[in-house]
Amino acid sequence: MNLKPALQLQHDNAAYSVAFSSDGSLLASGSLDRTVRIWELPSGVQKFQMKGHGEAICSVVFLLGNSILLSAGLDRTLRTWNLATGMLKSTMSGHSAYLSCMAAMPDNLTAVSGAHDKDLILWDINAATPLATMKGHTDVVTTVAFSPDGKTIASGGHDFLIRIWDAAERKQIREFGPQAKPIQCVAFSPDGKTIVAADESSVIRLWDLSTGNTIRTFDEHKAAVKCVAISPDGKRLASGSNDTSIIVRDISTGQALQTLKAHRNTIYGLAWSFDGTRLASASFDRTVCVWEL
Repeated sequence: MNLKPALQLQHDNAAYSVAFSSDGSLLASGSLDRTVRIWELPSGVQKFQMKGHGEAICSVVFLLGNSILLSAGLDRTLRTWNLATGMLKSTMSGHSAYLSCMAAMPDNLTAVSGAHDKDLILWDINAATPLATMKGHTDVVTTVAFSPDGKTIASGGHDFLIRIWDAAERKQIREFGPQAKPIQCVAFSPDGKTIVAADESSVIRLWDLSTGNTIRTFDEHKAAVKCVAISPDGKRLASGSNDTSIIVRDISTGQALQTLKAHRNTIYGLAWSFDGTRLASASFDRTVCVWEL
């Protein structure tokens, strides 16, 4: 039986990113239509449609007890939004080319972004200023993630490498690869001991962060994997692909638990709710789906 999404929400153009608030009462989504939208849950009623970015929004994340939303766009900016009013709070700029990915440190005070200029930039969110530029990638940076303790950053891009950085020292400490194709997505496990990454193929790899060894590979998708997300308890891995499907797996055995099909085009964004009972997906078909798992 094909599981139906509990909600199917609409943008005016491709949807690229999703995030749940920590209490599960709100969902944020970012789109090629240049809006960030805030949806009330479980109703799916749109609370805010926030405009300010000049290009597509590639990443969204809730901060500070859900009072602030941080968004990143191809217009080279990060922006913070007041979730009491839906109004723009601050704008941060520093990249010299399209900004393609962003992640926030668990303390909600620091963010990291990657871009077509090959750089990573660390940001002081409260001051809305850059802290440091980290250089090492030799091509476009497509994905970035903070470890759960905020001490480590993983990034990947078109130079075929996954690079691991010391966030405090602001320097690269190791690298995995090169892979056969450009890296598309990377995520840390909740215990910070492993990372999951996919390149422009159907293969997903689980890596031991301390040794750099591949622990397991997953290859059920029929086209390139564009996004991955690990459940808060570390037991399930969700992946979205150009094949329009989402596969949810048992991460310890590799067994596919569910295949979710509702989207009609590439899935670019996935996010678990903090209690692990819901998964949100964002697709090029202009829709955002919420799944009850």
